[in-house]
Amino acid sequence: MKKLFSIIALVIMSFTTFTLAACSSSNVFTYVIDESFTEYITMGTSADYAPYEWPMNVGGKQTIVGIDIEIAKHIAQALGKNLKVVNKSFDFLLDDLQSGKVDFVMAAMTPTEARAQKVDFSNIYYEATQVLLIQTINLNIYSSIDSLNLSSKRVGAQMGSIQADLLAEFFPNSQATILAAVPDLALRLQQGQLDGLIVEKPVADGYVINLSGLSIAPFIIGEPDGGSAVAVQKGNQTLLALINQVIADLISSGTLDDIVAQMVILNSGE
Repeated sequence: MKKLFSIIALVIMSFTTFTLAACSSSNVFTYVIDESFTEYITMGTSADYAPYEWPMNVGGKQTIVGIDIEIAKHIAQALGKNLKVVNKSFDFLLDDLQSGKVDFVMAAMTPTEARAQKVDFSNIYYEATQVLLIQTINLNIYSSIDSLNLSSKRVGAQMGSIQADLLAEFFPNSQATILAAVPDLALRLQQGQLDGLIVEKPVADGYVINLSGLSIAPFIIGEPDGGSAVAVQKGNQTLLALINQVIADLISSGTLDDIVAQMVILNSGE
């Protein structure tokens, strides 16, 4: 119980330590890390993937919270800059990075070979297994990949994601539903319009808590993936080196574990 209270306190501190500032665009959010900082670094994300990033009302203002946001604050602080976050559909993020609209991208993104041809990736900051969300009433029916790899079954994944690739690889016979926003897919699953939804385990845990009638199927999909990494423009070795140092410090100090625990609790509403 003492540990729980400590984590909740850290959650509150994470919002009060950094000032939220209003912005003219509805998809742009700013975080004042230090009032003495005069510049901003801009991160691109897709805020539909709790506990990594999702929208939330904090102190009467709409903002984005999550694991990736907290890590980004540490990156900004190490640079001596405030943080600006641009919220876009997942499949636009690397295009925005390549065109210079954002400085780096964090969106629980797996560094695949195809993506690595376009951008450079940091070291892995978090590893997670891929699972299948299903309706609880189907737990005894959908006990294996084969039970859903049928032409009569409908399986969903986010557009442009590693989960979409896994859907094509492991469920080639099913009816694929690919949408831009994970919450839309989760609602379709809850309403019976989908039979399964591929997401990472921490994301699935959040939906099991927050949406009634959903459970995690008793199997994983593929091998544990390469984990999540930060994307920067090709050749930006200076920023990449700083990000890798921030990640190493967060991991070695245990701060990253605290961040993950905070955001899981925040997403659960406890």
